[in-house]
Amino acid sequence: MEPPKIWREKRERYLAVGIKCLDCENKSFPKSEFCTKCSSNNVKEYKLADTGKLLYFTQITQTAQEMIEYAPYIVGIVELDDTLKVTGQIVDCNLDEVKEGMSVRMVFRILARDGNEGLIRYGFKFAPS
Repeated sequence: MEPPKIWREKRERYLAVGIKCLDCENKSFPKSEFCTKCSSNNVKEYKLADTGKLLYFTQITQTAQEMIEYAPYIVGIVELDDTLKVTGQIVDCNLDEVKEGMSVRMVFRILARDGNEGLIRYGFKFAPS
């Protein structure tokens, strides 16, 4: 990801802001100008819930260069308490401690480091609650 895109999405990534459609009630993340369900532009900012449950997970062992320092790592699909589903890394636990249906909370962490540019990307991950 190039630095300009990272900085354009900074607020949404740091604050976990998506949108809620005022026409069909659909919620989506990341934030956009249009509803991902009905294409309406009648949307408002929406702060994602910071807790939820882990629906599915897998362990990543082969990864991109920028993620090597984190491998192996766990990623999963989390259903937030507001019913929105998001993908994120599962942290602060070992693979044998991770269970489908476990309660998780959103935590703010380093997502990756760009060795060429020296850029550190921050955002949310999920930890057991």
